[in-house]
Amino acid sequence: MPRSREQNAKIREESKTKILQKSIQYFAKNGVEGTKIGDLTKGIGISQGALYVYFQSKEDLYNEVLLFAQQKIASEELLQFAQMDVPAIRKLRYISDYILKKLQEEKSYGYHMLLALERRARGLSKEDDPLFDLMKSIIKEGQKDGSFAKGNAAKTAEYFWSVVYIYSVKKCNDPKCELLTSSELERVVRG
Repeated sequence: MPRSREQNAKIREESKTKILQKSIQYFAKNGVEGTKIGDLTKGIGISQGALYVYFQSKEDLYNEVLLFAQQKIASEELLQFAQMDVPAIRKLRYISDYILKKLQEEKSYGYHMLLALERRARGLSKEDDPLFDLMKSIIKEGQKDGSFAKGNAAKTAEYFWSVVYIYSVKKCNDPKCELLTSSELERVVRG
């Protein structure tokens, strides 16, 4: 019995998601310029032709991988910290603990974080950046209640995520590297 359109669409979406998931490590380690399509497709276990069924170019795949990684990192769990009915300083601690624990325990989290933050570093997510917006809102809240240093909340959020980015790079390149503590990471925001 032939497959229905819905079944074909589901298979196609699952295949595309598999390509995105397996491409993350290649792009995180090598960047877009250093990732060779032949190495990537061999590692994923598909032909180059099959890859181009889903993506027009390596750059197209890379841009979708960046967005996919950001969506993975900006999970409901992480974003819910902003909605908690606790002071901003506690929200910052929960976020710092969460990020550092995930970086320590899950190798793939470092790759996802690196690429999620790379979107902003490359200027690809100026408007729609849930991680940046999350931290900026918490910083503004903490500045309002006096628990965080005064200043430009957007620049402070950039600084926070820049430090997370650096440690994500370190963790991807050296899984045994020592991470910051939560209080050290929080100092970026608290002043």
